[in-house]
Amino acid sequence: MLLQSWAVQRRVWGAVMMREIQTRWGRRNLGFAWLFAEPLVFAFPVIAMWSLIRSPVEHGIPLVPLIWTGYMPLLVFRHVTGHALYVIRSNAALLYHRSVTPFDIFVGRCGLEAIGNLAALTFSFFILYFLGFVDWPKNVPLFIAGNLFMVWWALAVALIVAAWSERTDLVEHVWQVISYMYMPVSGFWFLADWLPTPIRHVGLAVMPSIHAYEMIRGGLLGHQIQTYYDPVYLTYFLAALTLFGLWLMHDIRRHLELVE
Repeated sequence: MLLQSWAVQRRVWGAVMMREIQTRWGRRNLGFAWLFAEPLVFAFPVIAMWSLIRSPVEHGIPLVPLIWTGYMPLLVFRHVTGHALYVIRSNAALLYHRSVTPFDIFVGRCGLEAIGNLAALTFSFFILYFLGFVDWPKNVPLFIAGNLFMVWWALAVALIVAAWSERTDLVEHVWQVISYMYMPVSGFWFLADWLPTPIRHVGLAVMPSIHAYEMIRGGLLGHQIQTYYDPVYLTYFLAALTLFGLWLMHDIRRHLELVE
């Protein structure tokens, strides 16, 4: 029975994702390829610009790996959470199908966005690797784990954004501001080792993305840098955040306001 239910669930998610692909990209131009091409359009010009205006080494660390490991995870967070706004409301017609739940709709859009950004990260890594801008990760499992934690962080926050945006339109107006405020404190452009000790302790306690960034950069650069992260703490933090998001999502139907 459990395997049968899981098979049905996988088919539902697959169907919702295929619908999302057709709705957003259809068969025009690059079509589905835009899913991972769009993050690259954002990332490569930024990396090129910073490479031209800054020295090739920052704080003893090569600039391109520092920028790449900062910007690609940032795109994952911003794209996944940005697409969570009104995700249930805009796809509410799917709820007339008995097998489709609000959570399935969330997975269809935000899960697809996460997959696309991971594909873009992988593709961009091999491009930079073959061009000689980044080396092969010193610790591949740690590097992969850091990126997966970053995706989990993005999806957990997106779950909360999706649920709250159906409760109040205020979320739409404040989320863009919050997502910009997130950039300087996320770990995007600094290592935890650069922070004064008291600030580092506070940052690691309240900002999960710093742990994920430290794992990503520690996995890529190895002993070139001093890293600070706690995967056990990060797992508990994100699990609690995910459960909170699921709790907000479970009664979302009664908050939907549909326009005829």
